[in-house]
Amino acid sequence: MKRKIAPFILIALSLIIAVGLSACSESGRNVEEIRIGVTGPLTGATANSGVASKQGMELAVDEWNEKGGIEVEGNKLPIKMYFEDNQGKPDQGVSTAEKLFNNEEVDFLIGDAFASSVTMAIMDLAGQYEKPILSGEPVSSAISDKITENPDKYKYFWKGNVGSDAYGDSVYQTVKMLEESGDFQPTDKTVSFVVEDTDYGRSNADEVARLLENDGWKVVAYETVEVGHTEFYPQLTKLGSLKPDLLVSVFTADSSGVALVKQINETKLKTLHTAVYYPTRPEFIENAKDSSEGLVWIPLMFEPLLRESQVDFATAIKEKWNVVATPNHALGYDTMNNALTSIAEAQSLDSEKIVEQLAKLDRDGILGRFVFDDSNHTIKAGPEYIPVPAVQIQDGKNAIIWPENISTSKYQK
Repeated sequence: MKRKIAPFILIALSLIIAVGLSACSESGRNVEEIRIGVTGPLTGATANSGVASKQGMELAVDEWNEKGGIEVEGNKLPIKMYFEDNQGKPDQGVSTAEKLFNNEEVDFLIGDAFASSVTMAIMDLAGQYEKPILSGEPVSSAISDKITENPDKYKYFWKGNVGSDAYGDSVYQTVKMLEESGDFQPTDKTVSFVVEDTDYGRSNADEVARLLENDGWKVVAYETVEVGHTEFYPQLTKLGSLKPDLLVSVFTADSSGVALVKQINETKLKTLHTAVYYPTRPEFIENAKDSSEGLVWIPLMFEPLLRESQVDFATAIKEKWNVVATPNHALGYDTMNNALTSIAEAQSLDSEKIVEQLAKLDRDGILGRFVFDDSNHTIKAGPEYIPVPAVQIQDGKNAIIWPENISTSKYQK
């Protein structure tokens, strides 16, 4: 004789099944935590930037967990970050990203945390895994261009920083301002470039070149070197014979920038030198010493001594890690907060819902207001969004010289 199952038992079984289903991610794993994967350089020429970015992200994760985590499908879940070292290499970036998706079953990937060239390789995984991917510091506009050309393919990929067009415009506007004020009087309007041979280096140089050429300038040299390169005498000998009015250098490795400015000083090359990125590292002035004096560079996105709104964050980094806060810390922190905010607003680990919230993101961060451009999934730049100021090193300290409405000093010859 068959026994009838009591109605209350059926109800209990239904509830157990429902809870079990709600506690599963899209991959089928039981969800006990929100898993954020990150790829970035913890070793290699740009390791100092990668380590700082990781520290900023960890601070953000700790703050969310201290508040109880994030509510997902009615349950408060803690956040766990998985950070994989890729040595700043594109092939390593792809393999570490796949490891995070396949082995750790991460719900969201921040890739790459630092390098544009690595991001260019990783971003193709977004459509393959149909998981949200957000880059951190990468600037290259080539990333944005890929999204614009194929928005369906890159539906799940979002670029978490401004583009190289914003960097190029900052260099161009600064040079133009100095020309108009009479502080810089180019003889032949010639410009030379010494940049690292990466998507980041080339994209920033190309944007500066495009803007200057449209204004009547001529590119007389375009020298590329490997990341971490420190022997610039051959390039400087060439530039010495060309006598360019303007030199633009772009490196992500602090060691390259320090070596270049010292060797410029030794060879007594006479030119207006404008640098991109590497002076953001706090050790740059310390290591370059007097050779850094007078250097014009971009972008000063983080400077607690000049921006009061960033003081508390700098203090928090100092207290947690006993290091001086850098732009890498700040953008790492902002990037992680942007990722976690999108999950919190979605209240779900469903990829579709998360990217919907990324598209709607409007958040005030350490570096400014983070809003994505729908056309290319790139963070907007400008006074109302993320500013890209130009500065000059004066008496061993940074002084904002452009734009003039936020400047803290005039350019010094």
